[in-house]
Amino acid sequence: MRGPIAVLAGRVGGFKKVEIARRTVPCYKKVIEKDGEQLALCMLVDSGKLYRFPYESSKGIKSLELKARFLRGEMEHLRLREFQPGLCRYVERAG
Repeated sequence: MRGPIAVLAGRVGGFKKVEIARRTVPCYKKVIEKDGEQLALCMLVDSGKLYRFPYESSKGIKSLELKARFLRGEMEHLRLREFQPGLCRYVERAG
């Protein structure tokens, strides 16, 4: 049987659980989307990259797997840019 430390030290999506928790910070921002401005859950990664986090209902290991995808850079299409304090819009990728 695994102890609590062994479970915490496990890996999800190639990252340690502790590392995922340390490198991602949830926050709420007003995001300008196609249907107007709305308050949305966002994810600050490595204190510099801001992403829209549309998976609000995910919990547990599934949530950690999604956050690991943000850390690997697979979710660049959800990247935001804050142009006023608390107000964000999507970053357009160069075609």
